[in-house]
Amino acid sequence: MGPLLGIPGDTTPPTKTVEKLAKKYHPDANRNNPSAKRKFQEIREAYETLQDPEKRAQYDRRTQGSENVEYAGGGADGFRYAYRTHFSDSFHKIFSEVELSLSFSEAAKGCTKNLSFDAFMPCDFCHGRGYPLDAKTKVCPTCGGIGRVTIPPFTSTCGTCKGSGQYIKEYCMSCKGSGVVEGVKEVKVTIPAGVDAGDTIRVPGAGSGGRGSQAGSLFIKIKVTEDPVFTRDGADIYVDSNISFTQAILGGTVDVQTLSGKVQVKIPKGVQPGQLLVLRGKGLPKHGFLVSHGDHYVRFRVNFPTVLNERQRAILEEFAQEEINHANSNSIEGNWLYQQLSTG
Repeated sequence: MGPLLGIPGDTTPPTKTVEKLAKKYHPDANRNNPSAKRKFQEIREAYETLQDPEKRAQYDRRTQGSENVEYAGGGADGFRYAYRTHFSDSFHKIFSEVELSLSFSEAAKGCTKNLSFDAFMPCDFCHGRGYPLDAKTKVCPTCGGIGRVTIPPFTSTCGTCKGSGQYIKEYCMSCKGSGVVEGVKEVKVTIPAGVDAGDTIRVPGAGSGGRGSQAGSLFIKIKVTEDPVFTRDGADIYVDSNISFTQAILGGTVDVQTLSGKVQVKIPKGVQPGQLLVLRGKGLPKHGFLVSHGDHYVRFRVNFPTVLNERQRAILEEFAQEEINHANSNSIEGNWLYQQLSTG
């Protein structure tokens, strides 16, 4: 970290050194030099890390015992890794993510769930302050109570007081000054109807808490188990309905399972295997669309008999002969040559 700023070790850089480097690599002075812009950003991040005790301590832990690896690859690569890790750690302290498995019915109709998950919660001993309630505060010696530190052209949050402008030497022994402790958080959440596998639901204020801040958001990643009856495509529902081949030919009615229970639907005469019948608006809720619900599709599956008695076979053979006769009759009536010969 120090070598990146032109100083030995990881000591805090003098103001003049930072100003000199900032001017040298400032984008305005290097418009046609992309590498200078990257260098400028690295210098800024390095300076902010050295100014912030927590970031600096994290960086030291990450790089301890691997200094040769870090600088052999080009100076700031190790720092960028530490910086990203710090950001990731901070993110997860504020935001929480859990997976929730729902049945098909729960996802379709909506439900209420009680969730338990690991989270950072305000420390009971210091009420989330990070320091004892009777601790004495002083004006931050680094920023003079402003909460920000400026070394042109950089301005950043003061690393000593974290932007509060006040400096407190004492820290809560329970949370070690972080203001939060690890624990198990329980929340009751409402899952809206129509959610699908892969959806993420955001619940503001239900996630982890941070020092001196409100709890962050809880992100719920939805999983949905398969259903033996229903399948879905977005907001549309599909269900199979088994009918006999006589029902397929003659038509009739059949009970069909829907999300709200069984309903009776008409079977069209001459329905074909796999043919769909649509029940408009009987599907799942659509979120953010003009049409409020999807459709419910009934897919007809025709069951053909594999065993016939003598009477059934005779009737079917008679029916088959009638079909042949009817087909031949239509063929003759529509044959222009046959008509000409018969009238000649």
